Amino acid sequence: MRLVPIWSAAALLLLSGCAGHELVRADDMTATQHRLAAQQHNEAAAKAAGSGPAVRAVDPDGYDWNAERQRDVERRREHARQHEAAAAFLEEFEDRECRHVAPGSRAACPLLGPLVRIEDVPGGIRATFADARRVPTSIAEMRCHYAYARARHFDEAIGCPLYVQAIVIRQGLDPRAIEIVARDEKTARLIRDRGRQQAIFSRHATR
Repeated sequence: MRLVPIWSAAALLLLSGCAGHELVRADDMTATQHRLAAQQHNEAAAKAAGSGPAVRAVDPDGYDWNAERQRDVERRREHARQHEAAAAFLEEFEDRECRHVAPGSRAACPLLGPLVRIEDVPGGIRATFADARRVPTSIAEMRCHYAYARARHFDEAIGCPLYVQAIVIRQGLDPRAIEIVARDEKTARLIRDRGRQQAIFSRHATR
């Protein structure tokens, strides 16, 4: 079985922040919010760059206010660049995972089924479909919706409850099975609870 994790070093998009302490992470907000934050930081940088120092450029103690202002401008511009990169990452991730799904259809909640059974596995659940032919299509639909939800910061008002941060959607050893798992136990519990709520069983299923 070839595992295709949703997360990766690039997917985490952990970026160094303005002053070396703040971090801009892709999953901290929606792609739209990242773009708005970038615009605000660029506007603040432009304003700071156009304003003169309130005091002499170099005070009696030798402190260079112009240099400090320039450092502030660069910090703001760098923060804007990070938000722009985060927005681009989320948008490209969605487009890549949904390349065969029209934008207007990406919000649709994929069906988890029809299933013959659903069972716990380390990190989440294994859902066994009644028809193995449904599995490849379902995996593609589920990964697309995960990417769609991720670009919108997993807003349950527009996404499916099952799709939460840092999950992996993969085919099981059984060609009829899909596994949905996570690395931490809290998310694994969410997957198990919500997976059973979303599951659609066939008539002769084992629940």
